[in-house]
Amino acid sequence: MADSDVEIRPARSTDLPALGRLGAALARDHHRMDPARFFLEEPMEEGYAWWLGKELANPHAVVLAAVRRGRRGRVVGYAYGRIEGRDWNALRDRCGFAVDLIVEPAARCGGVGRRLLEALADALAAKGAPRIVLEAAAKNRTAQRLFRSLGFRRTMIEMTREVAGAAARRPPVRTPRVRGAARDRP
Repeated sequence: MADSDVEIRPARSTDLPALGRLGAALARDHHRMDPARFFLEEPMEEGYAWWLGKELANPHAVVLAAVRRGRRGRVVGYAYGRIEGRDWNALRDRCGFAVDLIVEPAARCGGVGRRLLEALADALAAKGAPRIVLEAAAKNRTAQRLFRSLGFRRTMIEMTREVAGAAARRPPVRTPRVRGAARDRP
């Protein structure tokens, strides 16, 4: 798909089913890379659509959709970020935090991801972000190359070690079923 075939625009509530599908694909990709580190809770599509729907109304968040031009306007990717305040735990000052970036496989390698990330950075800067911070899965070399090509640099490396028997000691997660936008999800 050519880059010119795609429009980057603010996401709309009508995009939520597609955003949920893409967000779930992103979560599943991370889970496949490291299932001990990245949880997967079904139904992911509903959860992502619900969360991003809430974020559409958040004045500190930006949700962008990459939409194929034409009559149908199919969503082929999205980017999501938010303004975050000073975090003493992470020693991170106020910033724009790029949370999610995904482009469906058939639309990759045409510049869509680059445009989404640049548009997200611009939108977060317009909201007052002095810098943009993001994280990339250690095994996602393709994303890391894209991020480096856009001027991002490594600042932290997360390391994880499982604790023997921890899963047996941990109480089960009880997440309410998503039935409406008024409900909060942990």
